[in-house]
Amino acid sequence: MSTHTDGQVVATAAEIYDEFFVPALFQGWTSRVADVAALQPGERVLDVACGTGILACEVAERVGPDGEVIGLDINNVMLTVARRKNNAIAWRQGDAEDLPFADGEFDAVLS
Repeated sequence: MSTHTDGQVVATAAEIYDEFFVPALFQGWTSRVADVAALQPGERVLDVACGTGILACEVAERVGPDGEVIGLDINNVMLTVARRKNNAIAWRQGDAEDLPFADGEFDAVLS
């Protein structure tokens, strides 16, 4: 995650967010969101403003290898951290206010 330079730890804000804030703020909620969405194997799901990918990774487990998950975030550094977690998810940079997808393209859209 981080690199050492002359005894100093260097990490991006996205790495710090993922390591410390995500567990403290979001522990347990991803499974609840996925439960409420009633996701099924094979579904196609979009995670809008996916950040470092905590929800998208949970969703990928639910839809399985026959499903498809796309994680969309405006911040490419957050997506870099997300890509390290699951390279089977299609991580895309984009704006939540101007989605680059057609209506009805997904079985579920989460955030």
